[in-house]
Amino acid sequence: MSVKRVLTLAASAATVAVLVSPVSSASALESGAQGAKAPRLASADGYLHVFTQPNGGGRECSWAGNSDNWGSCRNLTSDIWNNGYAGGNDAVDLYWGLNATGAHACISQGDRWNDTTQDDYHFTYGAGLGGFGATVNNNISSHRWVDYCSQG
Repeated sequence: MSVKRVLTLAASAATVAVLVSPVSSASALESGAQGAKAPRLASADGYLHVFTQPNGGGRECSWAGNSDNWGSCRNLTSDIWNNGYAGGNDAVDLYWGLNATGAHACISQGDRWNDTTQDDYHFTYGAGLGGFGATVNNNISSHRWVDYCSQG
């Protein structure tokens, strides 16, 4: 069996595991976290997943790498899930502007903000930049994978 086929089968199995695995309990808030954290889900797939409606509703967009323009999900996102792999570059900076510009918020590996319509999540990094303090709901244009969430 080829390496490519083995990797494809492994990715498929991980996806099925995510869909059928029970959700674990929510973790305690970490320093710099915004609002209550959604439960961590099993089996990372290496992607940032977003949905246009809360709780996985509406259209889904997902990326394994950085994106300068969220295209059909730009400024239309109400559910954000960082299902990246643990290790380097596993947090995601979410930017108010295109091409990773303006203020940003950061979501850690394994976290899910399943309903951003409740005004719990804001662009808290980048004081003085466009979008600073605004809600992330329906306001994200781009993202970058980073080593960790930090003020900066």
